[in-house]
Amino acid sequence: MNICLFSQSLFALNLGDAIATTSRAGFSAIELACTAPHFDPATARGQPERIARQVRDAGLSVAAFSLFNNFTDADRLDAQIDAVAMYIRLAPVFGTGLVKLTPGPPGSADAAERHWQGVSRALDALIPLARDHEVRLAFETHMRQLTDTLASSLRLLEMAPADVVGVTVDFSNLSFAGEDMAEAIPSFGDRIFHTHVKNGHIDAEGGWHFHALDRGLTDYAEVISLLRRTGYGGYLSLECLGEDARQRPFETVCRDVEMLKRYLG
Repeated sequence: MNICLFSQSLFALNLGDAIATTSRAGFSAIELACTAPHFDPATARGQPERIARQVRDAGLSVAAFSLFNNFTDADRLDAQIDAVAMYIRLAPVFGTGLVKLTPGPPGSADAAERHWQGVSRALDALIPLARDHEVRLAFETHMRQLTDTLASSLRLLEMAPADVVGVTVDFSNLSFAGEDMAEAIPSFGDRIFHTHVKNGHIDAEGGWHFHALDRGLTDYAEVISLLRRTGYGGYLSLECLGEDARQRPFETVCRDVEMLKRYLG
């Protein structure tokens, strides 16, 4: 397993500074957040070669493009599909073979069949293009979206071929949903294409609170052990959120990556 940094950890910085800071913090790879203030669609359309060059000049590879989609809104579906298609076509320019997606709200408990149908339409449009460009699609296990639980994430995987569509397992998000890592990680098995690593807790009112990697609902010693048993060899993408990341982005990233290295050690 290799460590990369999700650039959302550095939303306090512009994209150029985030790329430079990722390198300065000792990472060899970056997951590019495909939204403002980083690699948003306007930047992707207008300046992809310049950004790809910045990444290379910083000594980094691109672990994944990370998109924030909403395939459950029928009025926006075609535009969402077009945006994903653009990033799939750009993936070879950046030397990456992975595009991380989100399905969209609502949470699975409140979802209707029409929400799942939107995801199905998106898959039908995007899977052939992904195959053509040798790109895999990984849906994030995400709070208050269709893939907020183990069961709903597995339902999405059943809708798509295993060679193209998998999951980005966000361990903290699943912990917030009350899932047991000892069940979730083996259940996903080789459909785990990517991961997000952060920690925190959820309060009685449903509010999210993010902390240092060793504080929260997720036991990363257990997570690493379970991933090794499944044979996972992809990226552990560090995602630093909360007030620490906003106020002290570089120091927070350095703090958490050292903790993650200790868990791996």
